Amino acid sequence: MIFSEHLSTVEMSREEREEYEQLMRENAHLEEQVNIKQTVIRQLVTDIHKLSQEVEAMYLRQKWSTKHSGQPNPSPQEEAARICQQLQHNPELYEEVVARLRQRTAQLTTQAAALKDELQKHSQT
Repeated sequence: MIFSEHLSTVEMSREEREEYEQLMRENAHLEEQVNIKQTVIRQLVTDIHKLSQEVEAMYLRQKWSTKHSGQPNPSPQEEAARICQQLQHNPELYEEVVARLRQRTAQLTTQAAALKDELQKHSQT
């Protein structure tokens, strides 16, 4: 193939050869530009994917760490400390707290079982 290209360039006139060489340079330049643009596009796709993950994580943090009023939820440690302080000052609340904790444990157990059943249904299909 190289020989035939060489042969065809030998048979060309000087103007045709210059035009051919100019077209080859332009082609090489265009290929380089395409490669650069493809690299930029790949990087943009990667950046967009990373940013979308960051936005989703930020949205979830905001959703689950704030109350409906927009105020931040207390951390589990802060909430436990608050409950302990209330129990120290109001020991009669102890039974109520224990009952609520048992009720919440039962709710979470029921929800976990329902989610497990749903997961098993979806994994079988």
